[in-house]
Amino acid sequence: MTKMEVIMTFFKRQIVMRLTILLFAFLALVVLCQWTFASGKMYGSITGTVVSAQTGKPIPGANIIVVGTLLGAASDLGGKFIILRVPVGIYSVKATAIGFESQTKADVVVQAGETTELHFSLKETVIETPTLIVTASKRHQDILDSPISVGVVSSSQIREKNEIYLDEILQYAPGVNFMASQVSIRGSSGYSHGAGTRVLFLIDGVPVLPGDSGDIKWDLVPATQIERVEIVKGAGSALYGSNALGGVINIITKEPSLRPITNVRFSAGVFDRPAHPEWRWTNRILHFSDMDVTHSRTVGGIDLVLSVGRRQSTGYRQNGNYCRWNAMGKATYRPSGQSRLMVNANWSHDKRGNSFMWQSQNHPLKAPKEAADDQIKSYKFNFSSVYRHAVSEFFGLKVRSSYFRNRWENFFHDNNDYSQAQRFGVELQGDLVLGKCHSITFGSEEVFNYVNSSMFDKHDAYGLSFYVQDEIKLPANLLLTLGVRYDISHVDVGIDESQLSPKMGLVWHATSTTTLRASSGRGFRAPSVAERFTNVVVSGLRVIPNLKLTAETAWSHEVGIHQFLGKFLVFDLAIFYSDYWDLIEPQPDASGTVQFINVTRARIRGMESSTQVSFWKQHLALSLAYTWLDPKDLSLGQVLAYRARNQFTGSFTFSYGVFQGGMDYRYVSRLERVKVYPRDERVPQKVLDVRVGFKFGKFHLAANIDNVFNYNYTQVERTLMPIRHYTLTLTADF
Repeated sequence: MTKMEVIMTFFKRQIVMRLTILLFAFLALVVLCQWTFASGKMYGSITGTVVSAQTGKPIPGANIIVVGTLLGAASDLGGKFIILRVPVGIYSVKATAIGFESQTKADVVVQAGETTELHFSLKETVIETPTLIVTASKRHQDILDSPISVGVVSSSQIREKNEIYLDEILQYAPGVNFMASQVSIRGSSGYSHGAGTRVLFLIDGVPVLPGDSGDIKWDLVPATQIERVEIVKGAGSALYGSNALGGVINIITKEPSLRPITNVRFSAGVFDRPAHPEWRWTNRILHFSDMDVTHSRTVGGIDLVLSVGRRQSTGYRQNGNYCRWNAMGKATYRPSGQSRLMVNANWSHDKRGNSFMWQSQNHPLKAPKEAADDQIKSYKFNFSSVYRHAVSEFFGLKVRSSYFRNRWENFFHDNNDYSQAQRFGVELQGDLVLGKCHSITFGSEEVFNYVNSSMFDKHDAYGLSFYVQDEIKLPANLLLTLGVRYDISHVDVGIDESQLSPKMGLVWHATSTTTLRASSGRGFRAPSVAERFTNVVVSGLRVIPNLKLTAETAWSHEVGIHQFLGKFLVFDLAIFYSDYWDLIEPQPDASGTVQFINVTRARIRGMESSTQVSFWKQHLALSLAYTWLDPKDLSLGQVLAYRARNQFTGSFTFSYGVFQGGMDYRYVSRLERVKVYPRDERVPQKVLDVRVGFKFGKFHLAANIDNVFNYNYTQVERTLMPIRHYTLTLTADF
């Protein structure tokens, strides 16, 4: 480095050190003030039950909050809840649950040393709409108070779809699209074969991305263990930093049960014959199966859930076989009424065949002869913990820590590459309620990445950030959100970057049925190790490193409306506009050599609408969503590659007694531009899935037909997507 660079690096480190000291000094001061203020207080508790008004059955997973404070709890499987250490006073207490109307009890009196009992009886809603979310502001918040669009996939929707992996379920979420396993929200991502992601992936609020490839590993969490999925659309860098450029996907896992419960899920299926006889590559019956066993209980004051699963498939195309093992454990411990510790661990082992492309257009289900025996082995382990402490009813602390180890080995005909990456993360967050007008979230986060790879070489990367956000209640039912985050990143080859990400949002509850929202924010994403350092030849494609890659940045803007039309229809409309600078995209040259480069300028604008309708006494439900995009590479005057202009999804569900059935349809328009094989013929996606299910006692039997019309299409060049297949699933609770 030059003398000037050394001086600048020294000053940056001094600034970081002083900011860290100031943050912790401020945090200590706030804790001391809150402790002093609370030391003379007297406390009581609030307990009770939450049940369905129609059936009288308990509602598990309901959220109960003491309005105007940070105090709250969730109901267990018996619908019971308890909120400890509530200061003496008079409060309003609110209960919410997905699929039910919220209920608020006013003038709840809490007396010293006594327990106040409440009973909530919630009415079922005609339309299943989410209530409280935790992702948009890193804390509990009404979904209609979020200035940016947030989608929620509930556990009932996951159960209805009856799919094995989360990415198969998210294909029907509004504004979400996939290129193979790579997710894109509102066109933010194209296709880079697993090198980086513009969508941040969280499990229970903790980032889970490998330190080398930086992509999402969908097989870490089985669908059976997901309570809900929250999808934040638009730049979320003001609170989440790098990788949240296009949005955030947060998996909320199921809470352990207080009484012993064992759940067994077994699923098996077969692939149909190809659409054309000449496409057949084997005379075997191509099949797949999976089994999950989950046990949940409380032991010695610790709530536990343990799960193990195995998935196996011959694949529908040659070299598409796999064998996967998963294990998951979650433990929750409450050392006091003010504290809660949650520990989560996920492990996955995967051995699968691999083929980057088909043998030919006349043999799209066969692998190239030289790649017929290519295999990949991978091992993934994730450990995270979240510790929450309520210093008082107005101030809370969260400490998140995580470790993610990702190792894989290629056994290819032309290379035997490997990579081992370790990612360490720690975050300290404070939540402060100041009077009735301000809800402040602030914190600091550090990330360390260590990579040892034959493909990426050995590299270390470090990131440090600080953020603060204030949610301000204004007159006339207005809610203003202001936030900013400052990130500093360092890579061991001497690359140093810093980013400032501001954010502003406004929500207006115009009427009890109409909510208007607007937001504007800056996002960024630092290049992953794979994008910066990949040096490999695989299946005839050569990828070379680019040490000149810089972070990509964007300004995202949105205006939207959420409208209830009576009790039977909900409509949401959003118009969005995103400007991108230095967008990172893979670019082949005339010889076919690929390198990740910064696209000078890009723009994506569009519209997203969704509608939910319920009729005939809630036995019939219809969900429709449409997204239109105008993605433009302004530097080349062309359409951005791997972005579809039109996307439509529709779901129809019929339920009566023990029977439930439905169908899901997905349309994605033809890609106007691809990069690797632009002359190949391309078609739109038109996929219809059908499902039926029966519940009898403790058992649930479901049958699925996916891709009913056996429609042939690709998402990326020369890779045919799954043909028609049939699945039978049996689930039982003991």
